[in-house]
Amino acid sequence: MIENAQRPASTRVLCFCLSGLLLALGACVRTAPGTQSDMMTPPLSVTFLPQKGDFISNTGAPMPLAEVVAEARGYDYILIGEGHRNPVDHKVQQALLEALSDNGDGLSLGLEMVAVDKQQELDDFCKGQVELDALPGELEWSANWGYDFRLFRGLFAIAKQNGVPVAGLNAPSAVTRKIAREGLDSLTDAEKALLPKEIVPPATDQRAFLDAVMTLHRNKDANDLRERELFYLVQSIWDSKMAAEAVRLRRQYDWPVLVVAGAGHVEYGWGIAKRIRWFDPAARILTVMPWRGGGFDSEAGDLFFYSPDTYRSRMGMTLAAQTDGILVESVARGSRADRAGLRPGDLLTEASGVALEGLFNLHLAGTKAHDADEPLVFSVRRGDATFAVDMGKLGKSGSRPKAAPEKPKPEAK
Repeated sequence: MIENAQRPASTRVLCFCLSGLLLALGACVRTAPGTQSDMMTPPLSVTFLPQKGDFISNTGAPMPLAEVVAEARGYDYILIGEGHRNPVDHKVQQALLEALSDNGDGLSLGLEMVAVDKQQELDDFCKGQVELDALPGELEWSANWGYDFRLFRGLFAIAKQNGVPVAGLNAPSAVTRKIAREGLDSLTDAEKALLPKEIVPPATDQRAFLDAVMTLHRNKDANDLRERELFYLVQSIWDSKMAAEAVRLRRQYDWPVLVVAGAGHVEYGWGIAKRIRWFDPAARILTVMPWRGGGFDSEAGDLFFYSPDTYRSRMGMTLAAQTDGILVESVARGSRADRAGLRPGDLLTEASGVALEGLFNLHLAGTKAHDADEPLVFSVRRGDATFAVDMGKLGKSGSRPKAAPEKPKPEAK
């Protein structure tokens, strides 16, 4: 997420895109190390070697899509978590939406990505009054959400094809940003009307998680009690609003609701699920979470799908986290990454002095380079060669990356 430094909703983006990485850390912390069995043989996480997009039960066994659909049909709400930039996450969501909605039984779709003040535009789209290609403009997608609409386009296309009502679930980002700065009392009556009627506070476990997330925000002081309470408040508003809207959607159509939201809103049932149960105590809820590999925490969701940490950068490359760096899976021809000299198969090991041990480290490096007004420089391993690639300054439209050497020198043995 290195290119998000100037996004209007950067606070929300950072908080909940961190969740998958923190989950992996949390899974390690939750397991008591040091027993003889731990030292000799690691515990069995999954019972098979999954491919990208494969579904997995909470016991680590494979689940065909048909079995997942059969399981989901017994629930009122199906919550599926995502990393907003992860292409596999989006493909799995679309496959699940297609499978749940193509038999005419009835299904509604609720989206974190769209706020409630854009519901009329969604309704017009569902009625055929707005074409799919015109929808990003109608929703002011770039300003309000910012992630590449092409990743989400398939959801809208399937919903339109199968007659699935689509609802925006979230509170407008301009309102929550204002709350984060100035508190609830700063809102006008019109802004207050866009909030949930009841804001359900976080549970103790979620507060501990949010404390950990807050410490990773460079512009947040975790020791400032007022700032921390505002941080809790905004998270609770998002989760409470999305839950309230999902319940409204369920009652409006009397159909199951598929909710698509960031993984941080879904994991452990702390976020949206907890609030749905508050508003709809009899609710039957199924949570479906991405598993990134590594430690498998069966408590994080009811079902899982295998989706390694991968995302498509605005620099024109698809990246995947590895144990020894970040792998460049693909490069778009003519993109910033292409012009800089990056190629599929390159391993990014460091960025502007930050070791790349995961995708979040890439965000840290991008933030560091942006704040220092310096170019982002990758250390790249290609075969036996290592060399530097200068990507130029982030957020500078006139900054062109410097090309990598055509024949990098072999690494010293």
